[in-house]
Amino acid sequence: MSIKAKTHNLNKPEDGNYGKQFNYICKDHDVQTCFQPNFFDTLAGNFMAGDTIRCLKIVKERVTHMCEGVVLSVNIDGNKREVDFRPIVAKIMTFPEVNYLHDNDQKLEEKESHEEYIKKDGVAKYNKKTRQYEVFVDDIIVYASQNKKFAEEVARGDKAIPERPKK
Repeated sequence: MSIKAKTHNLNKPEDGNYGKQFNYICKDHDVQTCFQPNFFDTLAGNFMAGDTIRCLKIVKERVTHMCEGVVLSVNIDGNKREVDFRPIVAKIMTFPEVNYLHDNDQKLEEKESHEEYIKKDGVAKYNKKTRQYEVFVDDIIVYASQNKKFAEEVARGDKAIPERPKK
């Protein structure tokens, strides 16, 4: 006999229900600091067991680090407040800045050697002259490939933009 999900076990994250999701912006510290004991104790009245908190570090209006955690328990006894908050995944995700240099031919050069993904609306178009599918972002060619499927995946942001060979 298989066990199936039941509607009455599904909670909407509203006040008074388990499973709310919070975003906490780390302005004065790194994301790892949020997982130190007693960090969220002052906010104990806002949380319940099962709530999740997404900790974000934002620099110049860009998310640079992110990690999620779960509230395992909240204990409030008079003035003593305790929030047991633990990371869901041990690794903190990092999102380095995207820096591109453009030459007169509007070809893309990567400034750093880490994987880059298209975050905006990319478009893959076939160029008859070069016999390649060119990936455009804001009317600038960021990648070209003879493989149509791969070019479309890069344009959607599903695949990283491959590094250009060093000259």
